[in-house]
Amino acid sequence: MNSTYQAPTPGSKIIIVGGGCFGLSTALALSSANKNYRITVYDRESIPVRDAASNDISKVVRMDYGSSKLNMQLAIDSIDIWNQWNQESSIPVYHNTGMLIFSGGATLCENEQQSLFHIRNAGHGDWIEELNGDQIQQRYPYLENAVRSGLSSGYYNKVGGNNYVRKGWCNSAEAIKLVYQKCKNNGVQFILGKESGHFESLLCKERSVVGIKTKDGVSHQADRVIMATGSWTPSVIDMKKQVIATGQVVIHFRPSEKIKAFLKDMPVWFGDFSRSGFYGFPINKDGIMKVAKHSTGYLNPRKGDRVSVPRTQSTHEGDTIPVRAVQDFREYLKVFLPVTEELDITYARVCWYADSIDGEFIIAPHPDYDNLVVATGDSGHAMKFLPMIGTRIAQVVENIDNEYTRAWAWRTVEPRAGFYDRPLLVDENQTVRMVTPSELRSSKL
Repeated sequence: MNSTYQAPTPGSKIIIVGGGCFGLSTALALSSANKNYRITVYDRESIPVRDAASNDISKVVRMDYGSSKLNMQLAIDSIDIWNQWNQESSIPVYHNTGMLIFSGGATLCENEQQSLFHIRNAGHGDWIEELNGDQIQQRYPYLENAVRSGLSSGYYNKVGGNNYVRKGWCNSAEAIKLVYQKCKNNGVQFILGKESGHFESLLCKERSVVGIKTKDGVSHQADRVIMATGSWTPSVIDMKKQVIATGQVVIHFRPSEKIKAFLKDMPVWFGDFSRSGFYGFPINKDGIMKVAKHSTGYLNPRKGDRVSVPRTQSTHEGDTIPVRAVQDFREYLKVFLPVTEELDITYARVCWYADSIDGEFIIAPHPDYDNLVVATGDSGHAMKFLPMIGTRIAQVVENIDNEYTRAWAWRTVEPRAGFYDRPLLVDENQTVRMVTPSELRSSKL
């Protein structure tokens, strides 16, 4: 841990800026710590925050993390709590569908092989069912074309030792609501709104952060401030170019009853993810099938310093996704899931991530300040950890040394070539444009 950072004393007043995954989970953990912390969460929106990445119909819950044993274990620990939360909630927040992971070619790619190695090495080999092309086709007839086109190896992560599926997806918006209520039950205070809850600046005495100022001009004193501001973080705090806000694309379909029946028992799937970035979900109870792509993402640089800032449907109501992105989806799905060719895209969104240079979280005291902790760098893979991430963030806040707090410590990483060279969401001349609603319709209709 930071050698100069001091943990807050019992009874300290703690401000958390941000009511998304990191902020709420941290508030829940700290308010459960029997330290009598006085905790207030600030956000410019009601919860779930409309344009937060955590406000979505689904997020993947997985423990397949290549060489990262820490993330694998954090996911396994989180899934136990996901199942517990299902018992507490009137609306299921976690769905045990299992997960199918494809790889192009006759053998799994290196990342998938590393995932299998670590899962098996941890004693969970009985969760894994490796599948060849014939087995995939037999079990999932709708993937016949994908197999014939080269996605002919894969595995299904299925059953844990106590006979429930260990992977699937969470209803992220409902999960956020659940944690929000848990926080309120624990006495956490919330100040929400475009003026009173909108962070404007830190209050400082030299290096020491003593609170925040909100957009209504009011100063709020605190012994500790935690910035959990998601993809907005690099635009409100100097993150030394270690984090960048990137826009990732998401689409929805509403399949017919006939197609729903054809896609029966579809699991969460990663379709040669290491190379393509595409992944998708089963059809939910509202008849929506979501497909997304995790890639380098789009940038939206602001004037002046050119720092990328989220551009969302909250402030740009008519936004969809770039034309090129729709073409990418259609070209990929024509091969992977051709049944979607006849479907209109019924919704399209740019979902904003805070991508760190190395793809790992940055949860640490900020090097320029005393009493300020940043919790960021979600890199598009935080929501599955909602039940446990706050516990780990609280350990950073309380200056506890462990393998997680060391792994997420502040660091200076040199960006790989092209890290900041990404396509623009739009440009000043509008030569990069978003699709119109009519362009979301299927050409097969």
